[in-house]
Amino acid sequence: MSPIRFHHCLATQAALALFTLLCAASLNAQSFTFEPIAPRIVSPGLEGSGGAYSAVAEGFDTLSTNPAALAFVDREWSFTRLACEVSGPLFDIPSVFEADDMTTGILDLVKENNGVFIGANMTGPIAFGKVDRNFGFGVFNRSMTSVNVPSITKAKLIAGEELLFVGGYGLVLYEKGPHTVSGGLQLKGFFQSFVYEDDTAIQVLNTFTNFDTNGIPAVLSTGFGVDVGAIYRYDKSLSAAISCKDLYTPVFSTRYANYGDFLKGDPDSDTDYDRLTPNLTLGTAYEIPLPVHWTTITRWNVMLDWRDALSVFRTVHRNTVLNFAIGSEVQLLDIVYFRAGIRDAYLSAGLGLDLNAFKIDFAMYGTELGLEPGDRPLLNIALSTAFQY
Repeated sequence: MSPIRFHHCLATQAALALFTLLCAASLNAQSFTFEPIAPRIVSPGLEGSGGAYSAVAEGFDTLSTNPAALAFVDREWSFTRLACEVSGPLFDIPSVFEADDMTTGILDLVKENNGVFIGANMTGPIAFGKVDRNFGFGVFNRSMTSVNVPSITKAKLIAGEELLFVGGYGLVLYEKGPHTVSGGLQLKGFFQSFVYEDDTAIQVLNTFTNFDTNGIPAVLSTGFGVDVGAIYRYDKSLSAAISCKDLYTPVFSTRYANYGDFLKGDPDSDTDYDRLTPNLTLGTAYEIPLPVHWTTITRWNVMLDWRDALSVFRTVHRNTVLNFAIGSEVQLLDIVYFRAGIRDAYLSAGLGLDLNAFKIDFAMYGTELGLEPGDRPLLNIALSTAFQY
């Protein structure tokens, strides 16, 4: 090879290497993307019957259902709540601790169960607010941790805190004879701080089992949003509803190299803009008329929802069967609540006690992480103590 040709090849390789480094630096600085996480209020009282139904007023939990239901809600104050939820292969976890190495035990679960999800959510102790006829507001904090391992080569760890502010208004728009129509609007704002890792299953599980989050990226997300809804009621017993959560909810996320940089306010990326996906729900509910002389059963509701109805228009979406939920709640002596339902094609069950001084709710329910029934079933157990009057 001639000297001229040799030097030309070296120059070409050097130029390609420099171009590659510049592209990598540019991507590292500007192409940060973080899938936003929707704010959530943990409520075993709702989960026991299959989730938040759009056509019923649920006291203080109406802030999680449909703002139009605020037109019918009775006054209730909430001073605090401690609601804990754990998710995952809960009955298989003891075998993980019995293994010589926890990471190996979890990887064995991944192979046996087509992936593993382990999560924990806790709302409280901040859960302060009030609902009254037409109006409602609340302030909530949530702590969350999740490890999603769909395969040996891919896993994601997220852990962090959330502070949520909500305020809504519902108004009767039309009333004549047995017919009533209400509409509602709810505004919300939230702040979220997370540490996260998206890597191989072994790396993520090592971080999780060793509780070492100092060297992984952190994210600060802020967002605000709008929920809307409408309810038609016939004779105060039969209701039909439509609601859209996150009609418009932009989220702004900034990444930090580690939690230390987050505390110092030193980001390593530009702020990323995204939006939460709107969730349109169609629902109906029926309050079964009870004889006046009945004192044991004081209320009995049956509810049906078609959730995330717009998903059928997406290229990739879950089986439509998973978007239907049906549930029932029976109230005994104004103290005990029995709840049951089906959502995500899995059973839900719950029990509640209203002891005047405080309320206790328990729920056990299944959800689906996959696109088809039975792909990746998830067991959830939730328990709460709330001071609501």
